Amino acid sequence: MQMSREELQEHIDKLRKALKMLPANATSAELPREGLADLGSAVDSVRKSVWGVLIAEHTGDYYDFLGKIRVRRTTETCQDVMADLQANAVTPNTPGFEVFHATLRELAKAGKAARA
Repeated sequence: MQMSREELQEHIDKLRKALKMLPANATSAELPREGLADLGSAVDSVRKSVWGVLIAEHTGDYYDFLGKIRVRRTTETCQDVMADLQANAVTPNTPGFEVFHATLRELAKAGKAARA
């Protein structure tokens, strides 16, 4: 069955929302571990398929395209970390936080140099 663009976008939005909620609930003892493993495998398979479609549709500079994808994904991850910091779910005592913070400082420095 073929979906319209709007229907497909609606399904993508629902899936994105569900996947973002999953980590908060993944620590629940009620969740079956084998089910989570299967879900992880399915999500990884979809990710690879979507990545393949994106690359196949891309006709310009591959490295420019890859850079755009990385910037978008990193921005989303950093926004999630900011929300976690504001909610005190991540603190300076969180393992790996110092390395993350140092990497952000280096990235900011490199970004400034690239813009100059």
